[in-house]
Amino acid sequence: MPLEKKIDQLKNCDLNLLVALSVLLKEAHVTKAAKEIGLSQSAMSQVLKRLRLMFEDPLLVKSHNGMTLTSKASAIEQELKPLLNNVISILEGDSFNPTTAQGRIRVMMNDVLAQLCITEVIAELNQHAPGIKLEYITQETDGFTMLRHGYLDLIVGFYDFVPKPIRSKVLSTYPWQLVTLDPSAPEYITKRNEEQGIIAQSPFRLLRYQYQEHNQFYLVNTLKTIKIEETSYALTSVSLNTMTQALTAPHTVTLLPHYAVKVFEHHQAEDFIWFGDTIDLELKVCWNEHNRNLELHTWFRKLLSSILIKQLSDTKL
Repeated sequence: MPLEKKIDQLKNCDLNLLVALSVLLKEAHVTKAAKEIGLSQSAMSQVLKRLRLMFEDPLLVKSHNGMTLTSKASAIEQELKPLLNNVISILEGDSFNPTTAQGRIRVMMNDVLAQLCITEVIAELNQHAPGIKLEYITQETDGFTMLRHGYLDLIVGFYDFVPKPIRSKVLSTYPWQLVTLDPSAPEYITKRNEEQGIIAQSPFRLLRYQYQEHNQFYLVNTLKTIKIEETSYALTSVSLNTMTQALTAPHTVTLLPHYAVKVFEHHQAEDFIWFGDTIDLELKVCWNEHNRNLELHTWFRKLLSSILIKQLSDTKL
């Protein structure tokens, strides 16, 4: 298409409609979309009518679960997201200044990661972004739902799968392994069945540190090493302090990353007995690209990522 004709098309197009379209496709609900961008429900209905004429497509159709995107709307949504982000970047340029920024960042991660990075994060915010408030939330199973609906800004954790439309970036891979604090464990660990490569009649009770909602297949495969893959959990806890105390009981074992030894206050690295196969898992930072204060969150995401990578760099035992 000649450039002159493309320009004529743009002249006849209200580009503000694209912002409303982005919200409509994200919410798939006229009333919710209207509330998010400050319009009345009737005004948003009129916007949807104009958008349907513009794209010659219904875009949103009624279904038994509310409204569903048409195939054309889904294709438009994928193209529209990066387009609007690029426009915002062009308009804002270098205007973002963390020293004058105001806002609250809500981050979800497990308490091992939190303890390793929180001191440096607070120091950096105090120095470079004093107007930013930080809220830490312990890892929960509905984290992605909270992130998608705007109740969270970032999630950091080990996930096999990150649901759409959540964006994610792999920070690095880190080794995980079964671990115990039971000093008598080595005598059991050495009693292996040479043919099957497993421990015969394992005495271990399994503890579960509930730090994530995925990667369970890794756990199952690793438990085969000590022949307790079908054993029920003796304890499930979201508290690292509780897990640490439980590990001092005889014949208890759990699955942890190697770097976890850095946050145990009353034990040295040599107190921990690691066994079974070492597995490398990807640590991911996850975010919602439709966040209203995108520049602030991008800046903080980069800051947090760099601190975590530095703190977790030494994972060799």
